[in-house]
Amino acid sequence: MKSVNLAFVLCCVGTGVFLSALMVNRVSAISFAKTFGGSDYDAAYSIQQTSDGGYIVAGVTASFGTGDEDVFLLKTDASGNLQWAETFGGVYFDVAYSVQQTSDGGYIVAGYTYSFGAGSYDVFLLKTDASGNLQWAKTFGGSGGDYAWSVQQTSDGGYIVAGFTGSFGAGGDVFLLKTDASGNLQWAKTFGGSDYDRTYSVQQTIDGGYIVAGRTSSFGAGGYDAFLLKTDANGNIGTCAIVASVTPTVNTPSPSVASPIPTVTSPTPTITTPSLTVTSPTLSVSEPCPLSISEEQRFDGCFADVLRVGKGHITVSSMGEFRVKVYDVSGNVVKDVEGRGELRISLKKGVYFVEVVSRDIKRVQRVIVR
Repeated sequence: MKSVNLAFVLCCVGTGVFLSALMVNRVSAISFAKTFGGSDYDAAYSIQQTSDGGYIVAGVTASFGTGDEDVFLLKTDASGNLQWAETFGGVYFDVAYSVQQTSDGGYIVAGYTYSFGAGSYDVFLLKTDASGNLQWAKTFGGSGGDYAWSVQQTSDGGYIVAGFTGSFGAGGDVFLLKTDASGNLQWAKTFGGSDYDRTYSVQQTIDGGYIVAGRTSSFGAGGYDAFLLKTDANGNIGTCAIVASVTPTVNTPSPSVASPIPTVTSPTPTITTPSLTVTSPTLSVSEPCPLSISEEQRFDGCFADVLRVGKGHITVSSMGEFRVKVYDVSGNVVKDVEGRGELRISLKKGVYFVEVVSRDIKRVQRVIVR
């Protein structure tokens, strides 16, 4: 039997949410296609397969709800048949951009709200049970526009939320929020420079930290560059100057909840097999987050060696004999030397990891040589 992959397509067609599943083997064939909507604008922005084999879909509806636009949450079975639909919102604009099933079988939803909160737009975080019943709602923001694009449940049962803030930071920054299991804020961080920096996806990493992806116009080669950030469990990146801790206003709104009955259709979309152009570009890679290395910085603990970073070189000092290995960012050893007392090592401009072994004690320090 040929191997079969299952892919899902989510988009907006006309006035309805469009959910399509594609069975892909030698020739693409549609397993099912569904639309869900009403007489006005309805769109889906996030989907996940659920533990029962069905699908949870989140987005926005102007056809149903109480305001201009409401959060739209749909649950289907494995064949795309509607099981339930819920709207959440106020009198203005409320949109969901990310949904994930939680460990209790319910759902966590993130987006933005203009109906509630402290400013023009605030981050909107909603938690429902397995049937879509609202358990709690939170907003996070300031006087500007603040948005959430991605949410994930974390290993401690809380939630990590990533998006964009116009209220805090250096001016239009990446916004990273951590809450507990009840949506109570534990910490909030911004990352960015003098221009616009945004994130669209966040995941917890195996070390308990977080990896964040988005775009930046503050750093890089020009225009917008892809922006990748790795933080520890508390949202920190060493002593990086582009990181700030902020205190957004947190509210607990009571959005109106409705259970609409959207019109469901089973269209027959046209399938094409496009010929894609594939290239292997040479990317310009930069590091906008250098650590602040002082001219004379001691390693921590009882390790008495001193590392000094100069222009085009580093200097390592020790009371006795020691060995120095210098690695580039790819993990390749570029220098491996032994010394006693003081040793100066010439290096090209770049980011390095310096490993010093002395008296059976090893320390590693990241440095930037200019």
